[in-house]
Order: sequence, then structure tokens, then C-alpha cells
Amino acid sequence: MSKAPTIVDVARVAGLSKSTVSNVIRGAENVGAETRLRVQAAIDQLGYRPNVLARQLVNQRSTIIGVVTGALSNPFHAEMTEQIARHAASLGYQTMCVSEDDGVRGLESLLDYRSAGIVFLSYSGKDESIRELVEKRVPTVFVTCTADWGDVVVADDRQGGFTATEHLISLGHKSVAHVTDPTTTDASDRAREAGYRMAMAAAGLEPTILHWTSSSHSIVKDGRRMAPEDIFKGPERVTATFSSNDFGAIKILDLADHLGISVPRELSVVGFDDIMTAGLARIDLTTIAQPQPELAARSIAILKDRIKGAVNTKRVCQLLDVKLVVRGSTASPERLGRVHLVG
Repeated sequence: MSKAPTIVDVARVAGLSKSTVSNVIRGAENVGAETRLRVQAAIDQLGYRPNVLARQLVNQRSTIIGVVTGALSNPFHAEMTEQIARHAASLGYQTMCVSEDDGVRGLESLLDYRSAGIVFLSYSGKDESIRELVEKRVPTVFVTCTADWGDVVVADDRQGGFTATEHLISLGHKSVAHVTDPTTTDASDRAREAGYRMAMAAAGLEPTILHWTSSSHSIVKDGRRMAPEDIFKGPERVTATFSSNDFGAIKILDLADHLGISVPRELSVVGFDDIMTAGLARIDLTTIAQPQPELAARSIAILKDRIKGAVNTKRVCQLLDVKLVVRGSTASPERLGRVHLVG
């Protein structure tokens, strides 16, 4: 393979000095229009591409924003990663992603590339070495998750849990369960459950907390593994569920289909996040919508200001509103007892 053209080659073809070509490439203002045209013509002729990484290493900081994602099996994390990348690009930044499961090793790779800042889309807080590695080295923003050592932009999970549960209660459901899903970050899960408990207490109803197992073939209730049909069928069955995320809610819809349970005639289901799949006609999931574009825009704006040194040292915490999106997966339980007489 032939050697890739360098800035020296561009300078030779353009008949200019290397420093002049460098000024044109980095967008310096004190360069004439004719000079810019000569440099661009040489770049086009040679197919030259600037070595962005080398230039960033010289400046000791890149235009890369590191993104730490949660489980990509949950579509919400994938959608938020795309939103972050889109808003970062609009401000001249590129994104480099690692998974929270990569732990310290993944974060070290982001730091090795001189990341200008890091966005956490998932953070459990269980590994203290992560904080020790990142804190005070680069600006950090936690989005849809939280920590006390960086800026935070989150949706109101507690209010969302309350609103989702209140919706089911307002339809007349009294046996309402909260179903947690392991792909929801711990802090968000706790806040959404707290909102559920508040709504149940306000209505004088007893809470029921269910946990998906990793296989989804059984559900844990009160520390005991139970077959799904024991929970969703029979006289003591649950008639409505609020899942900690849409991914878990869709698993409930799939389970109901497997058990021959009609949604919403026999079981109402509410999710949380409003992922794209939730709005499909086949899914038609009632859910709590997180403002994904606004979460991404605000977090990247804060990070940019931190990178540029335009924000004081005080930690920023922003709480964004959520909204209930009612679709076809919820209905009144009164329909369960209706009997149609013929003749």
C-alpha cells in the first residue's frame, strides 16, 4: 500500500509552507481566500485526511466524549446513546462508547483517548474505583442515573412511578403490582418503586413487588420464586402491573400472550421510558415517557460548558418532567366481570 499523504505533501503540492497549510486546516482567521483555495485543491488532489488524534494529543485534550452505557439489551440505553451522539456531534464532538460492565478497563480506554468529558448513562455506584479513576480528571455528567460526584440530569422517576400507578388505580384496579427489571439502574428502580408505593398508600392499597429472574421463566415475590401463572391467574391474581421499564413491560405482554391472558381485558400493563417499540401497533404500550432529546441536549450543554470552563464549581442537578402516554395496554377491570346474555 502506498503511504498516506501528509501535511508536508499538501504543502509541497500547494507551494506553501507547512505552517500555512496547518493554519488553513485548523481554521485560522488570518488566511486569505486564495490561499485557502490552493490548500483545499491540494487536499482534494492528494486525498489528504488530517490526523485528528495526533493533533488532539498535542493539545492534551480531544474532541471525544466518552459514553458509559447500560445493558444494550434494554432498547432505552441504545436510544439514549444515539441521542447523546447526535447532540454531541451538533457541538463538534464525537462519542466513544463503553459498557458499564467493562468497569475500570472501559473507563481507562476513554481516558487513554484523552476524552474531553464523560457521560454516564448507567452507574450503579458499586465500584468505588470508578470514582477514584474519573473524578477530578475530566468533566462528568450522569444522565438517567445519579451520583454525588458529578453533574446530574435525570427525569423525575419518583413522580413517574406515582403517575403510572395512579393511572391504574383510577381505572379501578386494586391488585396492582410493581415489576422490577434488572436492566433498570438501581437508583432509578428505587425511585420508581417509591412512587408506586406512594400511590398505593394514598389509595389505601397493599403494594406487591415482583422481580423478574434473569431467565424470565419465574418471578420472585416476597423472596420466593413463583411460576407466572400463579401470579397472573386465579382468584388472587394481579390485574394490573407497572414495570420499571418498557423492556420489562413488553416481557409481561409476551408472558400474557403465552399464558392466554388478554391485555387489557384481563391484565393492564404500564411501562416506563417510552422506547420506540412501545408505540408500535402490535405493542401499543401505555407508558411513562422520558424526554430523551431534552435529557441529551441538557447533559451535553452542561458538559461542553464544563470542558470550556464556563461553569462554576457548584454541582448541577436538573430534574425533568415525565408524562403519561396512554395507549391500548390499560383498561378498567370492570370489563372482567361482564357477562353478555343472549336471547
